[in-house]
Amino acid sequence: MPVRIRLARYGFKKNPLYHIVAINSKRPREGKPLETLGIYDPIPRLRKGIIIPSEANVFDLKGQEQTKTKELIKKEKEIKWDINRINYWLSVGAQPTRTVVKLLERGGVLKTPHKWQHTWSPEPSTISSSSSSASSSLPTTKQTISQQS
Repeated sequence: MPVRIRLARYGFKKNPLYHIVAINSKRPREGKPLETLGIYDPIPRLRKGIIIPSEANVFDLKGQEQTKTKELIKKEKEIKWDINRINYWLSVGAQPTRTVVKLLERGGVLKTPHKWQHTWSPEPSTISSSSSSASSSLPTTKQTISQQS
């Protein structure tokens, strides 16, 4: 039974939410997975608990005040996943799709060079130099990807 790690779409029209799942490759996109490994929200949203300041709605801000407002309103994409279970499925031979490989590379789960490396994967020299300065702690299970609005 060939197992794939791929995205299953949930959510509403024009408001997608993806589950990262381990599933038999013959099953349909929304078929019953063997295991749900995480959730990926591709739409940049405001973090929970952030209050939009009242001056954010004023259009005639000048100079420095406008940049302060842009710094306060930061939207992020969110990924929640179980790294231990993803590593388990990869170790037993599950094949990730291209999109999942990109997410795992950006999240730091897959370090280059790896088995599923493609032309878009970051070069090993850039990853090794940044990882040597970083601490050797395990990646967190909840990560956010920042994006300017």
